[in-house]
Amino acid sequence: MTCLCRDSQAAATDRYVSFQGIDCEGNTRRVMALIDRYTLGGEPMDAFWTYFHKRRNATLGPRFDDLLLLSSFVNPVRELFEAKGDAEGMALLEKLEDECM
Repeated sequence: MTCLCRDSQAAATDRYVSFQGIDCEGNTRRVMALIDRYTLGGEPMDAFWTYFHKRRNATLGPRFDDLLLLSSFVNPVRELFEAKGDAEGMALLEKLEDECM
């Protein structure tokens, strides 16, 4: 019989065992702050990012919490970080995907 027990020395937290110790909310805030930095402000937003921010701030109709919004649009967020050359943002997005989505 094979034991499927987790090794007590395991370095990574496994969301399938417990969300304890995983900072989903904090990491979501960090990713959203990077998105805001790249998409709000100076340049006019393209249609996708206009829609993204509209869904995030909706007062009528569907409004997504930030983690659901990120999980729904993970590929455009990844493309944004790639286009900006943001390795830290990419790593944070991947961590969020692995641990929280």
